[in-house]
Amino acid sequence: MATSLSDILAALQNGVTAINRLGNIVSVIFPEVTSTSTSAPSAVGAITFSSSLATGFMLVELSSGATVKVPYYTQ
Repeated sequence: MATSLSDILAALQNGVTAINRLGNIVSVIFPEVTSTSTSAPSAVGAITFSSSLATGFMLVELSSGATVKVPYYTQ
């Protein structure tokens, strides 16, 4: 069975559309990083694991208005 160029083009266009939709969905689900920090949280309920291993912390503002620190690490 031969595949025509129009079939290949349609498949590529559908793939691009799917990736764009996925990007839109992910941007709605996950909050945007508003800033970064290098200091660990120092409040009650702070990180209980070895937070000194974190490269830094992403500051994320939640829809409730609260700002939380999310650790990130180098590869």
